[in-house]
Amino acid sequence: MNGYNYREFSPGNNIWQKPPRFLFLNFERLAVLGGFFLFTYIMLSQAFSYQLTFSKVAFVCVMIFAAVYAILPAPSNPNSLVLDEVFVRGPKTVSSQSLHGSMKCIPLEKED
Repeated sequence: MNGYNYREFSPGNNIWQKPPRFLFLNFERLAVLGGFFLFTYIMLSQAFSYQLTFSKVAFVCVMIFAAVYAILPAPSNPNSLVLDEVFVRGPKTVSSQSLHGSMKCIPLEKED
């Protein structure tokens, strides 16, 4: 690598020039959070009474935990959401012939 200047970064590799995002919230994650909020609001207004009960508080807590879990990055693709990994990737892989190979589980180490 003669003549390579390691002090200069190419434009695509400079991690400090990425646009700042608060808690990595992009429009996809905000849309998922909005959907969870809307579903929770409709369920609280239609299914539960106006009194503050244990079931109402438990439902809100479960929905908060589910929303946070849904917007976490997926283990197989950090740019995707866990929600996509759980509900979209499986049916898409089963229905598409070209993606059948992506469902194979290959061990990391050889067994003796």
